[in-house]
Amino acid sequence: MGGGDLKNQGEMKDFASNLMEFANNDAKVDVVLSDMYVGGKMLARVQAERRLMAIQQLQEASNKNQTEEEEENAVEEEQAREGEAAPNRRKLLSSGTVNRKSIMTLQTKSDGNYVLSEKKVLSSKNADDVEMLKNAAHYSGYAQFIYFGIKTAALEDFNLAEGVETFARDLKNLVTASADEYRLTSLGCEQAHLCYANFSNGIAETPYAVVADDAENSVVITVRGTNSLEDWVIDLQYVPLPLDEVGKLLGFDGMGHHCHKGVLTRAKWMYNDLKKHQVLKQLYANDSPYKNYNLVVVGHSLGGGCAQVLSLLLRPGFPSLRCYAYEPPGCIFDDRLASECSEFITSIIRHDDVVPRITQPNLETLRDEFFDVIARIKVPKIKAFHDVRAPCAEEHLKERNAKMLVPKHQIERETAFYEQVRKFRTERAEKNQTGEVSVKLYIPGRIIHLVDIRGDETTYIAYHASRYEFNQVVLSKTLLSDHAIPPLVNILRSLNLDDTHEVNVFHSNGDAVENDEEEEVRMFICCSSPHGKFPYLLTLFCLVACIFSITSNGVCNYVDRTTTVRESDGTTSPGLGLSVGLYGYTLKQCKDPYGTCDESNPEDLVDSKYCQTYPTTIHPDSYWTAARTVSILSVMLGFAGLALVSISTCTKLKRKTWTIACAIFLLTTLFQGLQFLFLKGDLCNEWTHPDNEYVAFGECSLSTGGYLGIASTIFWFVSAVGCSRMARQFDGDVLWCLEQYRIQLESVVGYTN
Repeated sequence: MGGGDLKNQGEMKDFASNLMEFANNDAKVDVVLSDMYVGGKMLARVQAERRLMAIQQLQEASNKNQTEEEEENAVEEEQAREGEAAPNRRKLLSSGTVNRKSIMTLQTKSDGNYVLSEKKVLSSKNADDVEMLKNAAHYSGYAQFIYFGIKTAALEDFNLAEGVETFARDLKNLVTASADEYRLTSLGCEQAHLCYANFSNGIAETPYAVVADDAENSVVITVRGTNSLEDWVIDLQYVPLPLDEVGKLLGFDGMGHHCHKGVLTRAKWMYNDLKKHQVLKQLYANDSPYKNYNLVVVGHSLGGGCAQVLSLLLRPGFPSLRCYAYEPPGCIFDDRLASECSEFITSIIRHDDVVPRITQPNLETLRDEFFDVIARIKVPKIKAFHDVRAPCAEEHLKERNAKMLVPKHQIERETAFYEQVRKFRTERAEKNQTGEVSVKLYIPGRIIHLVDIRGDETTYIAYHASRYEFNQVVLSKTLLSDHAIPPLVNILRSLNLDDTHEVNVFHSNGDAVENDEEEEVRMFICCSSPHGKFPYLLTLFCLVACIFSITSNGVCNYVDRTTTVRESDGTTSPGLGLSVGLYGYTLKQCKDPYGTCDESNPEDLVDSKYCQTYPTTIHPDSYWTAARTVSILSVMLGFAGLALVSISTCTKLKRKTWTIACAIFLLTTLFQGLQFLFLKGDLCNEWTHPDNEYVAFGECSLSTGGYLGIASTIFWFVSAVGCSRMARQFDGDVLWCLEQYRIQLESVVGYTN
């Protein structure tokens, strides 16, 4: 996990200040965890509704143009029949199959609404597109391997000592080195040789490796992404830093340009480390077999940002350098510099990936929209909580949102909460105008956006995107999973530019569902009542059943036992009265020890105050042992069922879980009832003394423990019926769970009627 290099030597200042800048500690807004959950989910639905409205407008425009085109075609045909020249017109918006040269996309404006934008789709007929995609797919493997694979190969294949952070070959002897030496065969890269690697990870240091790729005749520098606490600190050091001095020193025009501070720190460290060990100098020496190889820099996530900046630093010495950044941070260079880098930097972004959209302005916008949504909620929070947890199909978005939210222009502005928000925004606006964050940073280079057009992560198209398309954080269910590097590698390697897909428009609607039966997000929040109030009653029944069951099992007066003793000479006499339980017994004593007391009359006797365990001379028979066993099982299963039912008051359970709870309570009911096998044992029937001194004839009647056992059996069964009711979603068939239990029992024991 890292963290060992966090010594707070200045680097933590930017981390803490940027973190606090977003939270703004001066003005406090009364927002708790439940507000964040409800507001975030509701904001995702508001974003989805805005996208849907924009798409519908686009489709209406497309249909209108299609109608106009059909009318024009009819006129053209009529003119052709009459011998007139037909006008050559192009329709404004194309729709249907995506085998054309462009696609209509939705671009977010500063107010959160959308505008239509036509973008160029990568085509197999364009040689540059084909070459770019081939290279992006090929080099993506190196961006993946740097996370773990290359270090593992250095340790296991190339005998790098444990604890040593630097792997360095003798690059001076490249001419005489074996062609198979230091190949990354274990990673499936037969064409690659490991030349140098530094696995140090600190505030300035970042793991990276230099690989010679014989297949593409290139030297590849691959940089690892975020994988430690130090990396997270660097991620949040997004303060724009001027590049004037760096540009003068390294030979590029940095005047007026800015860069992500943390990424620049690491890029400079890599530049100096390469120079210190003369890695590139020796690889491109006149006698090196790699002197004519191209230089390529790659990386994923934070590593992609570091690769972009390192490329800028190295390019004066390597004009043919190329950089491929996979899902890089969204705040690397200022706008003008980001555009100028298009010649040698290519950024690849997958669908709704959140990392390329995380910038200070985007987070500010997201926060302001969140506050607006919280202020717009017109129903009690608990009702809003239940509503956002339920799936919402696209056709119901507008209706569901209208039930929960007031229109934005009708927000009540005289509340204490909105006054806090107003003060918060005023302070943030003042700080943004005077602070360094006022310089906006963007994703540099050409941007290739991979779009999941079906929403099932199986079919992607690629188009040339604008850096301004990523000026909003899309609250999608795939915003984190889209950032993973292994799926991206597979997508790039399997992407076919000749594929034809039926789609009218691209829109990032990760939270939209096709039907209301899609599984909803389940979140554990104490006493949130996702199933209503019924589970509370059910929990109470289960708790009472548990208490009764435990008490019944543990008391010494499960039954009252009266006996008649027959001595060895055949004479009989009343035996000693006592109360017995599963694990102990209590002797009887006279109600009035100083008055008249007939020990053979139960009316004159009461239980003594002392409960004793059975002596070792008493050996439980099979019925007694069975009763003890099922008593333990009933308590264990009862507690398991109680736990499930209790959880249902905090998070929504599936029907299958309710069915399992129902089966558990039915088994508990069965085991609780089987405890009465105790009445079939010797203690309640004929019992012979171990030394054959006498025979006792016992008669047992239920006492406190027995009655509690009956009560707990009833409560367990009621709990099972309650779970059956929940499993059937209140549709009235309370015996459904019993039928399911019977079917399961038949399948296990092979029983049939």
